[in-house]
Amino acid sequence: MIFDGELIANDFDFMTDFNGIKRHFPNPTYPSGIFEEQKPRYSWGPESSPHPTLTLPCNLYDEWGNVIPHGYYMVVLSSDMKYLELYQSNRIRARVRVVKLVEQMFTKEELNEETEIIGRLRKAQQKKKVKKIKEAEEDLIAFKQRNAAKHYAEIEDSGKGYYTLKYNYNGKRATGIIQK
Repeated sequence: MIFDGELIANDFDFMTDFNGIKRHFPNPTYPSGIFEEQKPRYSWGPESSPHPTLTLPCNLYDEWGNVIPHGYYMVVLSSDMKYLELYQSNRIRARVRVVKLVEQMFTKEELNEETEIIGRLRKAQQKKKVKKIKEAEEDLIAFKQRNAAKHYAEIEDSGKGYYTLKYNYNGKRATGIIQK
């Protein structure tokens, strides 16, 4: 008689008795009556995006007459820098033509501070100094948070039949116009 142990191991769940009722009901009920994924807070949320987020207060129209529904959007400047793209659920929902674009250069102090922090981090990693590595990493995170605080996307009502969309990210300022 030929005995195939792999076939038996794949077909038979050795942990049936130990898993109990969880094996048969993958979504058990909770005392509150809702599932874990329906709760307002999650233990592990999606990764945050570095791009600024915009809240549209009402339905608006782009230059082609398409409706942009109110809601939350991630604003990204297109690679050719001609459009501000409004993303929702990682899909482009609307494109707004850039009317004004200004590219700022970083100041020497900002560049020197970042290179100094990175230099301290690399030196500490080479010498394997755990305390100095943690200090340099904390300084680098604080530096990035200070720069991230300068990033924004906002919409203002001009009172003349259109909204002005202002965007600032990584030294690039763009302005677009959305019809009411």
